[in-house]
Amino acid sequence: MDSQTSPQQDAERTEKASPHELSWFESVKRVTSNRNWTIYLFTVWIYSSMSVLQQYFTLYFRDIGVTYVMVGVFISLMFAVNVIGSFAAGYLADNFDRRKLSVITMIVNGISFFLLAFVDGANLLLITLAMTVAGLSSFTGAAGQAYSMQQVERKFGGVANSLFTLGTTFGLVPLFVITLMLDIGFGFVEIMRFMLVGAAILYWISALIRATVLESLPVHANGQKRTVGIRDFFEENIRGLKLLLRVFPVFVGIIALDAFSDSFYNFASLYYVNETLNFGIPEINLMQLITLIFSVPLTLLLGRVFDKQGGRRLTIAVYSIMPLAVFLLILAQSVPYIAPVEWLSAADQIYPGFRVIFSLAFLATAIKRTNDILWFSVLGTYILKSLPRPDLGKMLSLTSVIVLAFISFGPIPAGYIYTLWEGLPLLYIVLLLNIFILGILIAKTIEPTVSVEELENEYGPDSGHLDALDSSDPANTELD
Repeated sequence: MDSQTSPQQDAERTEKASPHELSWFESVKRVTSNRNWTIYLFTVWIYSSMSVLQQYFTLYFRDIGVTYVMVGVFISLMFAVNVIGSFAAGYLADNFDRRKLSVITMIVNGISFFLLAFVDGANLLLITLAMTVAGLSSFTGAAGQAYSMQQVERKFGGVANSLFTLGTTFGLVPLFVITLMLDIGFGFVEIMRFMLVGAAILYWISALIRATVLESLPVHANGQKRTVGIRDFFEENIRGLKLLLRVFPVFVGIIALDAFSDSFYNFASLYYVNETLNFGIPEINLMQLITLIFSVPLTLLLGRVFDKQGGRRLTIAVYSIMPLAVFLLILAQSVPYIAPVEWLSAADQIYPGFRVIFSLAFLATAIKRTNDILWFSVLGTYILKSLPRPDLGKMLSLTSVIVLAFISFGPIPAGYIYTLWEGLPLLYIVLLLNIFILGILIAKTIEPTVSVEELENEYGPDSGHLDALDSSDPANTELD
């Protein structure tokens, strides 16, 4: 006689099982069984879906009359403020209510998008204010990430992080709205103003949800707190930086180089596609829309693979596509389409401009955009799985400081280079940097050099609640 299991037995099996023993859907069910975390995830999806508008900031600034050099200055200004804010963010996240700080983040993001909706090329002061406010959200940004990671069992970190990354794919909604408005006949600047106001309202709604529905969680175990102050702030950040370099010496160098490379690519790519390859805004928007559709299954699969197989080979596989994508974008100037004319005409019959799917520019930008999403998902999973929870906020913020510091160096020289020689020199620099980074990933490992168990044993009393969260005993998986 076949034995049958009851729902209660199935639940117990799921609680005790490792990621290797569970299906993807069972892993997702396990992670989302935490109501508080799932509601927070929903607000993150709102933020991520509307943040797709940031991809158009360079084109938006150009079309309202800002020069290329000043575009670089404004972007660098935002990142410079981000560097300062991220340096403070980890300390705030590790010592103050992370839920309340995450509310502030959404309010400030809403204000910055609202201000950007009303800027023009003649009012550089208002643009400066808007970009400064955008950077200010970084002062509390690490709190939300730490708040989320605090509630996730480490063994399911890959699936949890992929669910967060999935929010980016909901950018399909605003991109689809942009497509409809372009078809109706609205101008690009007019559409961007409308979308920025809409994003601001959604961010404020998310802030309200976080403030009224979510629960605050203890930052320190067993009610223990340090005396916070300026001296403690610097001591903790120095300690955190030493810890980050101790655990991830190669990882830190890789993310720094990649950030500098991305600053050049992000500045040049849309200008290059629009001005050198002569694709219009509707075609560029269609590229972004289709790319996100393809990235959905890959995003969901990635976290599952990381949980089951680890990250080293996955990291090399993901990053190896980066230089290929940049090379194809450079080649697109000589080979605009990779299909016969009949196919292009047939595609345009389906939807005007749909021939763009057969362009080398689309193939290149789709590969690069998708791999960027996967790459940052991999990096986030490494942090979640490899660093102690008591210092998650600090580790996240210090990682952001390194990334943003190197990103902030790029836009101003990129603006000068683009003004003098347009986009190709910038793409050549990106290609060389990507090949160099790939070589490091192949020759070295970005795996942690110290186990997370060893690190958490060094924290003494502060690690008490961590054992409960990562225990295989179902009775110990609930948060206080």
